[in-house]
Amino acid sequence: MVIVLRAAGLSAMVAIIGLIVSGITIALFFGGAGDFWGPVNDLAVAVTLVALVLPVLAVDRLARPEVGIWIGAVSAAAIAGIVLTAVGQVLLVVGVIDLKTSFVTGGIGILPIFVWLLAVAFLALGPGILPAQIGWLAIGVVALSAGITALAGITTGPVLWVAAAALLVVIAGCLGSLGATLLSEGTTIA
Repeated sequence: MVIVLRAAGLSAMVAIIGLIVSGITIALFFGGAGDFWGPVNDLAVAVTLVALVLPVLAVDRLARPEVGIWIGAVSAAAIAGIVLTAVGQVLLVVGVIDLKTSFVTGGIGILPIFVWLLAVAFLALGPGILPAQIGWLAIGVVALSAGITALAGITTGPVLWVAAAALLVVIAGCLGSLGATLLSEGTTIA
């Protein structure tokens, strides 16, 4: 268990690096720096997602003794969503699927990840298995994501960019807090 928690904590930190690279490259792509940055962004998104697998498993291991098997079902669905979305991003880069199809794989894949984030929020704000700040940040990720989705239907201007930057900060905060907690739990148990 100690190894899983520590590896998951480090993996959450890797996800933050992937997230930062993704944010920079998507800004470069949409900012007109060249088409090269689109596939780099897609790969950074895939790395970020794959790096979430260990944190999902670690949260499952921490929570299952207290909350039962439902967290296992949520975790399994989240991992399936991670795999679907990450594979879709890679298939887009190598030209197997088009952008429209990647929206489908990403759209379907992200839904169980959001459910997992809401489960994380419950675990943090309900039984207190995780620190409350992680719960609030997880809710912030889901809320900002929904808001940005609605906002993107209205504008692609500066307001959307500011909202997207805020989302990246909240995701990084959530991942950083989760990663630090998992690393700390791995030290406490040892």
